[in-house]
Amino acid sequence: MTKALETPRELAERVGLPVRNIRYLIREDMLDHIFTAPGKRNPKIPYGAWEKYLSQFTVKARSDAHDECKGTKNANN
Repeated sequence: MTKALETPRELAERVGLPVRNIRYLIREDMLDHIFTAPGKRNPKIPYGAWEKYLSQFTVKARSDAHDECKGTKNANN
């Protein structure tokens, strides 16, 4: 059975980031989380929250960006 929630430290170890970065994402409400203690202490992150964060904030490469670079380079020659 897998746990439904993980601590910032557990998530950081799983995804290979510093705990400080995970806590920043929580503080800025960029990463889904819940607080298990009053006063916004002891945050827990539901499984799947990291994957959701990645899909929301991943910048997709434009397919025409490569063509634009080639066109600019050829125009200068």
